[in-house]
Amino acid sequence: MSPRSPREISVLVPPDLAPLYPDDPSRIGPYLVLGRLGQGATGTVYAAVDAAFSSPGDRLVAVKVLTSPELDSPDVYPALEQRLRALSNTDPRRVVVPLDFDSDANPPWLSMPYLAGERLSHYVTKRGGLGTGKLIALATGLAEGLSALHTRGVAHGSLRPSEVLLESHGPHIMECAVAASAERMRGAGATWLSPERFRGGGATPAADVFAWGAVVSFAGTGRLPFGPGEPEEIAERAAHGSFDLDGLARGLRPVVGRALDPDPDRRPSLREVIGAVIAVWQSENADHLRGSAASPAGNATGAGSPGRDDLALILEREWHAVEPPARVPQVVRLEGRMSNRRTTRALFLVGSAALALVLVGAGIWGISRMFDPDDTLASDAAGESVEGEPVDASPSADEDPLTLVVRFDPAEQESPESGPWVYTPVDRDDEPVRGQGVPSHSAWAEQWDEAGEPAEAVISPDAEVLCAKFCAAPNHVFLDEEGRGTWELTGGDFIDYLSWGPVMIVEVTFAEEPAEDGGPREIVKVTELFTE
Repeated sequence: MSPRSPREISVLVPPDLAPLYPDDPSRIGPYLVLGRLGQGATGTVYAAVDAAFSSPGDRLVAVKVLTSPELDSPDVYPALEQRLRALSNTDPRRVVVPLDFDSDANPPWLSMPYLAGERLSHYVTKRGGLGTGKLIALATGLAEGLSALHTRGVAHGSLRPSEVLLESHGPHIMECAVAASAERMRGAGATWLSPERFRGGGATPAADVFAWGAVVSFAGTGRLPFGPGEPEEIAERAAHGSFDLDGLARGLRPVVGRALDPDPDRRPSLREVIGAVIAVWQSENADHLRGSAASPAGNATGAGSPGRDDLALILEREWHAVEPPARVPQVVRLEGRMSNRRTTRALFLVGSAALALVLVGAGIWGISRMFDPDDTLASDAAGESVEGEPVDASPSADEDPLTLVVRFDPAEQESPESGPWVYTPVDRDDEPVRGQGVPSHSAWAEQWDEAGEPAEAVISPDAEVLCAKFCAAPNHVFLDEEGRGTWELTGGDFIDYLSWGPVMIVEVTFAEEPAEDGGPREIVKVTELFTE
């Protein structure tokens, strides 16, 4: 084996990192860019190399290029500099903080530790409301994270489930660099917006406490605390304190109810919140605590209840099951422009070495399987014609069409993880009615009539997927004017969705090449159809 060039290093990267677009930068500040982790209204997040670290596991960072609407005016850049500097000095245990930043760059950017886990929005959508132990751990961690921000004079301003990352050490608050304007939050973020913020007020600690209450309520019940509906309807309920905490752990209802008070002056401080949540935990574990007090190996303080450090460790254990996928090595050259195509990686298995092409899929920053309205994944669809044989994309009457509108029902999938996947062609005689609110998944699916027999297909893991509602973040809709999804994911994400999500109506595009041996056709593009 030839020795590695001194200008090459090994980096551990996500196994499904998305490729760069042709116009993506090859370098951002001192970082060499490897691939995309996400894209949204506040900018694009890239996986990048910090060559200063000697360990392959420490070299990967997330670098975000900020293109937020809140930064359109040059007058805001001094405040951005001040905010990023304050964030850099924030306690990082519960907050994703900048490692480095340049607010004078065009556009400005910041680098952050690469964290892999799962967004709270995705976790709750898949599994429903959290059990009491995990919920108390979440409530405590979020309150402590917000408290760390407020200590540095920073109000988050847009806390919601899609901006909470769950990983093996507990919850982490993300998207702190730019406080979303009330105007941008009024739409999909109305549920998490305090009444004074909805009316145009700025980000404040009291508004963050309100958002904390809404997020904890959602996490504990799996439902929106003010119910579904148009943003104005949700805001009206919030302004009157009309929230629903049924199903939330009984001990947490008083403090969450106070946090959701329409009057910011009546909301509890974060110190009160943390004290109340810990008291609930101690009440829930009274028998265990008495046993610990009687044991010679009790807590370090010798008291009848654990100290704060002990309690933090106990609560942190609730999230040890949230483990990210193992990263794989990639050799990176430290000079020259990176190719925008993924490189082949050598994967070494115990007892044998196998050379494999790593599938291009959704990159993970923070959490890999779900995104908030400000965070999306992107990938390129694959497909080439046979050299020398032009392909006619318009099928003749006796050929199967390349594009179909179909229904995917996760309940019909016999092998939701490995496929092939069952689909049913559908059609409708009328145009969907728009402007009538967001229908449920069942109501939307019922508007379509079966137009053919169920069939099977395989889904390319690097297929292009454009979600509108159900395979995207919960409680948000991403549509163009024709009712077609715009939230970019990959076939790998869509395959994951088919193991747990509700029924979807999608337009699928099949590969032009016929399947070998008459097997199922391959889907290379999926576009969800929806309305609002």
